[in-house]
Amino acid sequence: MEDRLAALEQRVERLEARQAPGPPITATSALELLRHLQGRAEEGAGAVAYAGAAFLGGGEYMWAGEHDLTDLMAADWAAAAPVLESMGSPPRLALLAALVGGPRSRAELQEALGGETSSGHLYHHLRELQNAGLIGQQGRGTYAVVPRAVIPLLAILAAALDLGRPAGTEYS
Repeated sequence: MEDRLAALEQRVERLEARQAPGPPITATSALELLRHLQGRAEEGAGAVAYAGAAFLGGGEYMWAGEHDLTDLMAADWAAAAPVLESMGSPPRLALLAALVGGPRSRAELQEALGGETSSGHLYHHLRELQNAGLIGQQGRGTYAVVPRAVIPLLAILAAALDLGRPAGTEYS
């Protein structure tokens, strides 16, 4: 019965991962996306969009988000703090890097932190990531990135890497 429930939960997560919030973005290339956003800017203040498709750990993740610039500027930016804070430490980023590839056990996550981190520290970091809605527990001692968070998480990471690198350099 537990195996059937786990399989059903995985199917629901896969379906949820395919649903995009807000209006769908119809752009099929970066240039088309920029033209789409330029059209939105001509209609008002503009828009910010992100999208992605990833095949990780046996899962397929597709997501697109678009936010009207006027709404984004008027939003309570402090509401983003819990997610950004949860990602703001090297150990939590190491955990997310391990988990984005698929579910991992407590022992595997301990190893991802170098093995010298105490269980208490590991659970503290896992709890912070869970509270931010980035990861969930799949059975006893097994954790995974929440499907709806995979592409937004990777988009945040890509933007942070872009912001942190000197102009004209590439990252690998």
